[in-house]
Amino acid sequence: MRPTPLGTLVLERARTLLPAMDALVLDAHRLARGDDGPAGLRVAVVGSALAAAFARRVDGGRAGRTVLRTAWSAVAASAELAAGAHDALLVGMCADALPPAAPGVHWRLVGTDAVQVLVPAEHPSPDEADLDAFADERWFTAPGDSCFTACFAASCTRAGFTPTAPSECERSAGLELVRAGVGVGLAQPFGSRPDGVRAVALRGRPLLWSTWLAVHDATPEGLRGTLLAAARAARADGLEAAGATEGVADAGDAPPDAVAGVRRAPAA
Repeated sequence: MRPTPLGTLVLERARTLLPAMDALVLDAHRLARGDDGPAGLRVAVVGSALAAAFARRVDGGRAGRTVLRTAWSAVAASAELAAGAHDALLVGMCADALPPAAPGVHWRLVGTDAVQVLVPAEHPSPDEADLDAFADERWFTAPGDSCFTACFAASCTRAGFTPTAPSECERSAGLELVRAGVGVGLAQPFGSRPDGVRAVALRGRPLLWSTWLAVHDATPEGLRGTLLAAARAARADGLEAAGATEGVADAGDAPPDAVAGVRRAPAA
């Protein structure tokens, strides 16, 4: 099935209008109650393992200032940010992709890092291996709407094998499946690993993952700087906890020009 031209028009406009109406209702209720605004910073998170570290950095020791909301689509979350439903958006996606454009939404690259393979602790693989060492494995990955699955398949083809289609599952479920020896997982290189699971670095870094931060153009410049610094510090915290000293590319490597309608500001 596919929508008619009228249906396509309605769907495209609804992605912006419905979040805007939700934000209007919430703001009206707060105003009616006499509230000045939300008690904390509203941050939507899509495909990033840095949410908790980012919240800690933003809160600065004052627990509860940051209100996190998990979203599954960067496109929908960007439209919601444009409509005022969020104050910031933290997104992880395949490094070959660009974040979605939305009216008034301003993106900054936090950094790019090599994807790792999570294996059971007793797995025979060394701490660094070629991708084809896992040719016969069953794969698990987190859900997302970027091109990561396609890029994974392409990397496997270049390595000389065709993988089984990866199963998408929530992070905790994926870790349990890896721990049980059901398969191996593709993961961002952040944070310590739970007991029974270890990370294997892929030789040649065939798969990369980028972390992006988005704010609205109306966000005060001072708050933008604070959020970007918090995101970069959270990434450094995550890499340190995982035992990595640095990622593949820091935010300073991002090109300052506009690409495919996504505004990239010069790195601070």
